[in-house]
Amino acid sequence: MAYDLAELKKAREALIRERRTRTATIVSTSGTIGDPALDAIIKVQDAIEAVDRAIDELDEAEEEYEEDVDD
Repeated sequence: MAYDLAELKKAREALIRERRTRTATIVSTSGTIGDPALDAIIKVQDAIEAVDRAIDELDEAEEEYEEDVDD
């Protein structure tokens, strides 16, 4: 599980970089922000939240496993 957790954390970091890049692009754009740009940020944010849930689930599973092993 530690391998999966490390991979999820790497994926989360990559998504955060992607979100920052897209946000910086929008901020630097003068004028109207197009719907595709906003949709892209929303999709990246949704992916970050999904990875966060997966990380939480793995953490919980590891805690449960450790409790079972200790018993």
